[in-house]
Amino acid sequence: MSLTRLLHLDQPAARVVLAIVLSLLIHAALLFGPVLIELEPAEKLLPPLIARLEPLPKPAPKPVPKPHPKPHPKPPATLPPAPVISQPVAVAEHPAAPVEAATQGAEETPIVEEAPAIEETPAVERNTPPLPRHAQLTYIVYKGTDFAIGEARHRLEIDDDNGYTLQVDVNTTGIASFFKTFEMTQRSSGTVSALGLRPDAFSESRVTAKGNQAITAQFDWENSKLAFSNGNHSMLPEQTQDILSFLYQFSQLPLNQPTLTLHISNGKKLESYELAIGEEERLQTGIGLIRALPLRKVHAPGEERVDIWLGLEYRLLPVKIRQIDRNGSIAGEMVISDIRVSDE
Repeated sequence: MSLTRLLHLDQPAARVVLAIVLSLLIHAALLFGPVLIELEPAEKLLPPLIARLEPLPKPAPKPVPKPHPKPHPKPPATLPPAPVISQPVAVAEHPAAPVEAATQGAEETPIVEEAPAIEETPAVERNTPPLPRHAQLTYIVYKGTDFAIGEARHRLEIDDDNGYTLQVDVNTTGIASFFKTFEMTQRSSGTVSALGLRPDAFSESRVTAKGNQAITAQFDWENSKLAFSNGNHSMLPEQTQDILSFLYQFSQLPLNQPTLTLHISNGKKLESYELAIGEEERLQTGIGLIRALPLRKVHAPGEERVDIWLGLEYRLLPVKIRQIDRNGSIAGEMVISDIRVSDE
C-alpha cells in the first residue's frame, strides 16, 4: 500500500497507518537530517589551562640597616693655668665659683648621635604567576578518598577595575543525592591589590535535609573591624582572607619558606592558620598525573586539619583539598577534574 493510496482512503485503519508513517518520517528527518536549530550552552566554557611549570614566589628582601656610627670621644675638660702668687692676696668670698662654673659648662656640652638610617630597598618585581582574570575549576567531591558523592564548581572573575568575585557551588550527585540532599554556595567579593585578593564581603548558604542556613561576614578595612551576621565582631588584621579567597591567595605569597601564617575567617569567627610547606608530590587527578606543592595546617592533638595541594604547572591554583577530622581520619577530599582559564 503506497502513501498516495493512503491519502485517498477514508477508513479509520488507513488514517492510523498514515499517522504512523508520517511520524516515522518526521523522526527520521530529525535523527538523520541536517541540524536546523542549535541551542546555546547553559554556560560558556573557557579554554582548558595548559600545564606549565610555575616558579615559586620569592619573599621580598628585608631592609638592611646602615652601620651604627660610633660616637665621637668626649674631649677632656681643661682648666686655665693657676696664676703664680708672689705675695699674699685677699681671698675671695667664693673662690671656687668661676672654676666650678667653667667645669660644669664643659661637662654639659651635649654630644649629638645620629640615629641609624634604614636603607630603602628598591622595588623588585614580584616573582608570582598572575591571577587569571577568568577561571573555572571543577572538582570531584569524595567521602573519604574513594567514594564520589558530589561535585564542586569554582568560578573566579576579575573585572577591568580590579574588582573580583569568587563563587563556589557544591552539591551531591549520583547515588549520594538520593540518600542525602546537600547544596552549598559560597561567595567572596572584593578587590585585587598588589598583594593579591582583599575581600570585602563573604557569604555562605546551605540547603540540607534539616533546612536552610546562611551566614555573612563584612570586612571593614578602614576601621580594622570584621563583622559577622550573628552579631559578633572581631579585629581585622592586615591581609586577612576568608575561607574561600585564601585558596586563591597562595600564588601571591612567598612559598619558598618552611611555614606560612594566615588570618582566615569562615564567616562565623576569625582564626589563625599556620601552614607547613612540604616537598613536591605527584598527584593522580581527573586531568592526569600532575606535580603539586602540599601545604598542611599545623594542628594540636584532637584538632581538625586541612591539607591543600597547589598545581605547580597550573599557576599554583588549588588542585586538591583534604579535610582531616579530630580523630586523624580523612573525612573527605576534593580532587580537580577540569581547569579552564582566560586572561581576556
